[in-house]
Amino acid sequence: MTIRHQIEFGTISFLSLAAVAGITFAVLSNNKPQIPTSFALPVVESIQEPTPTATPAPKTDITEQPAPDGRKKLRMTTVVGSDTEKTFTFTVIDTATNEEKIAYKTITSNDENLSIPFNTWSPDDKYFFIKQVTNSGTDSLVFRGDGAPITETEQFLNSTSIFKAQITNNKYQDTTGWASETLLIINTTTPSDTIQSYWFEVPSKAIIPLATQFYD
Repeated sequence: MTIRHQIEFGTISFLSLAAVAGITFAVLSNNKPQIPTSFALPVVESIQEPTPTATPAPKTDITEQPAPDGRKKLRMTTVVGSDTEKTFTFTVIDTATNEEKIAYKTITSNDENLSIPFNTWSPDDKYFFIKQVTNSGTDSLVFRGDGAPITETEQFLNSTSIFKAQITNNKYQDTTGWASETLLIINTTTPSDTIQSYWFEVPSKAIIPLATQFYD
């Protein structure tokens, strides 16, 4: 083979090799995975949790009234736990032994109220009465002094409702206190606007009219 033929053959071989390399590169370039120039993660919006409303701590108030002889005392515990209701607990306490007995517990609306009168105890400590103020007026509730139910079927006697059921011509005013160990004083207004007094007998529930007004 002449030198000229050798050069031509080498040139052809080089060109063929270059063509094959070009085709291979093109194929590889087309099959190469495309990598995006930018990649953004999805935006996740944060969820704002509502701020919890602080619950006010219950407010507790304690009132006590001793019996005249000092052997017992009546404690009223008032707990205001919300804007709509409160709890009243009445506890009889033996001052010598510190023994306690819950006589009454009730939940009322905030527009109602219960209280211990200063003369809550009967002279012999056998009974006591409390007052309950509602939208319909004031009631007097009578309990046994040891905290036990006052009758076999009743925890207490509502002297006001008992009186109103028996005496309809006079208007109930108030239960003012004790006339004896078993007699509570009830004052009323007559149709002629005079004062009429009655005794409420415990535990028989008898209503006894008096000739004149009775002051406790």
